[in-house]
Amino acid sequence: MVNPLDPTIKVVPLADRPDCIPALAQRLYEEFGYFHDHDSPARRTLELQGRLGRGVVPMTFGAVAGDAPDAPPIGTASLTPDDLDTHPELTPWLASVLVHPQWRKRGVGEALVRAVMAEATAQGHSPLYLFATDRSGWYAKLGWEEVAREPYRDQQVTIMKAG
Repeated sequence: MVNPLDPTIKVVPLADRPDCIPALAQRLYEEFGYFHDHDSPARRTLELQGRLGRGVVPMTFGAVAGDAPDAPPIGTASLTPDDLDTHPELTPWLASVLVHPQWRKRGVGEALVRAVMAEATAQGHSPLYLFATDRSGWYAKLGWEEVAREPYRDQQVTIMKAG
């Protein structure tokens, strides 16, 4: 999938670029590690390795800058069966949406979110859920609607759905 705002940015199944896992795992840990007492780059690496499928839940997409086989990873997003342990009844989830800071505001995040949404639809999953700490307005612009607001691990989160 090509990003319409910047055609040099590609969104691909992480299965196409497993070499990106170490860099993405480190960035995910740095961005979201505060949510898990037991988090580490090694745990994130194992998590991403478990999401290398195609057409299944879980599955991860990566955004890369360019067509070169070694183009650097600049973002990621996952389709996962669960993301909030307080809501096991809700499935599946858009999770771990992350764009490297220097690549933000170029449509990378939107392209990643839309790739996961399209994959969920292709697999027959509806609705799709997510939780956000501070980006619910951005997700709303992409068609997501608020389901609830509640505390989660010392943070206020907004649960949203699409589809």
